[in-house]
Amino acid sequence: MKQPFRRGPLLALVCALAASGSARGDSGTFRVDADLTSARFAVQYLGFARAQGRFGQTSGTIIVDPQQKIDSIDLVIDTRSVDMGWDLRDAFLRSEVMFDTQRFPQMRFHSTHLTYEGARLVGVDGEVTLRGVMRPVRLEVRHIECGTRPEDGRETCGASVAGHISRGAFGMDFAYPLIGDDVELDFAVTAFRVRDAGEAKTP
Repeated sequence: MKQPFRRGPLLALVCALAASGSARGDSGTFRVDADLTSARFAVQYLGFARAQGRFGQTSGTIIVDPQQKIDSIDLVIDTRSVDMGWDLRDAFLRSEVMFDTQRFPQMRFHSTHLTYEGARLVGVDGEVTLRGVMRPVRLEVRHIECGTRPEDGRETCGASVAGHISRGAFGMDFAYPLIGDDVELDFAVTAFRVRDAGEAKTP
């Protein structure tokens, strides 16, 4: 079996923070918008074919300190929302041998270290919890862009994040090697600065 993690998912939402403090110098919270965020994955099977899917429900919170740096990042993915476009395959992924969504309906990410190149956020180390197992993970931030939306004046950030995980690291090794162990992850995240205490609650 391969090493547990090379670079991780999840989440993804670290990207949303890149320039979150550019318009303000105060601390604050950014919240991932589930409707504007996509979490996709791909895995090889039979040694040559490639299957792709997505998670339909992703949420998260980013805390920014007064120095315009990230204080913490938390991401939650609802594993029950897995979708590969085929009901039988989706039911298999939700079953006990894979995500086991009845017992473990969520996958969680929490940041532990941020990496910058100059002023640009390029990577985030953290921990992913899935099926009751916690593993270290590295997220690669590919693109970040932040600004103020003209239609409502809200501060927003968007970014893309990519990585890989080993499904076997979380006990999801059923049908290996017919189904590959390495899972590609690709996230497009949008987050907004919250405007009141209710919005700021952690998911």
